[in-house]
Amino acid sequence: MDESCVWSPQVGPQSDASAARTFCDELFYGGAVFGGKTDFLLGDFATDVDQGKAWAGILFRQSFPELEEVIERSLELYTQMGAEYQVGTKTWRWPSGALLRLRSLDTVDDFSKYMGFSYSWIGWDELPLHASMKPYHRMKSRLRGPGQHKRIRATGNPGGRCHGEIKEYFGIGTWPKGYRLIPDAETGMSRMFIPSRVMDNKIGLSADPGYVDRLKGVGDPELVKSWLDGDWDSVVGAYFGMFQRSAAEVEPFEIPAGWPVFTCGDYGEVNPTWWGIIAVDSDDDVWVVDEYYRAGAGGADHARGIRDMVANCPYIKISRPRLNLAPADMWTKRRPGEASQALAPQDSFAKLGVHLTRANMDRVNGWRNLKDLMYASRIKFFRGRTERVLDSITSVMRDENNPEDVLKGGDDHPADGLRYGINHVYKARRLPEAVPTGVGSGQHLLDMIKGMGDLEGRGVL
Repeated sequence: MDESCVWSPQVGPQSDASAARTFCDELFYGGAVFGGKTDFLLGDFATDVDQGKAWAGILFRQSFPELEEVIERSLELYTQMGAEYQVGTKTWRWPSGALLRLRSLDTVDDFSKYMGFSYSWIGWDELPLHASMKPYHRMKSRLRGPGQHKRIRATGNPGGRCHGEIKEYFGIGTWPKGYRLIPDAETGMSRMFIPSRVMDNKIGLSADPGYVDRLKGVGDPELVKSWLDGDWDSVVGAYFGMFQRSAAEVEPFEIPAGWPVFTCGDYGEVNPTWWGIIAVDSDDDVWVVDEYYRAGAGGADHARGIRDMVANCPYIKISRPRLNLAPADMWTKRRPGEASQALAPQDSFAKLGVHLTRANMDRVNGWRNLKDLMYASRIKFFRGRTERVLDSITSVMRDENNPEDVLKGGDDHPADGLRYGINHVYKARRLPEAVPTGVGSGQHLLDMIKGMGDLEGRGVL
């Protein structure tokens, strides 16, 4: 049977994403809801079933219950192509020998189930819902075998726990309109983002013309921007939903000599390490000046990187920061026999001249303090020097079980590292005292304000 008679991509982003099969190894197709994302995944795999047994694929959702919609749609399409669905194994088989497994994969530990397999096609439906992209990256090792045009395809909407990682990996923050092929020198693969839009799904809108109006009426502006426009700067459920990144970024300048300078960070070896330079002005406003970010390195390597960041930052003229604020686990010694020779990370740092101070790691108060600085426009970020921490704080999600806390997961390491610094340097803004009754004209109030500096410019008046 001619599969093209059963399904063909709609002209526009969906057909563009399908055409990328010959030159793009990894593609993220997503953005707005109702953009035909599941159809794209099912149709993209079916395009190459004529390769026979060489064409083996696997399509993931985070859990088996979430596969129901995928299964229902695949039954509508694939049975018309002559494929047979095996309910017990959730596997589609074609007369040619091609097969597609429908599976769940939640955490990186689940990867062990697929160690012995080889796949020509790997699909991820609603990838942003995962806690991180670690399972995605681990599964890339299973993309192998004789199939031609081997590829990975993923879909999803803005939001979710690994929103920030996806935005960074596929260059969505830099190229929000997509269609930018990004080569990866390390893997030799290429990747690209193609945005899906509601209005491009003409078949769906023809069947349900009132959908867009219903979507506009959900009552949540951030949700509408995310679902309707596919806006990756609008994060549904974001903890810092009020934060305006563009307004918080400033052009870098030389930090005055009298401003205290600190470093703060979150440490990891397999997980990323983020470390930042922060300065505090005479009004207790905070300026995030520079950052270091690296994964897959040990204590000495990170210490050198942080030391070099401070030494080479063109905006500070100090030999040493006042304090280097670090999480408590950096004082935990390794097990005897490990390569670190039972040194704690702080020992490795101290040997290289980076002396650490234990940070206050309070989560709820720390997030509250950071949010207070944002509301009052009292925290600024140097443009072009602080991209990682900006991506992190704009993507961290609220913990539904504890609304005052951030949901752990995704790339929250830069946000955590900044929180440790804010816990140390934060001071609440002191408002002017009330003018005593009977003092006289407004001149007394004006004199009082002049004595306190430009409160209007700092968001107090």
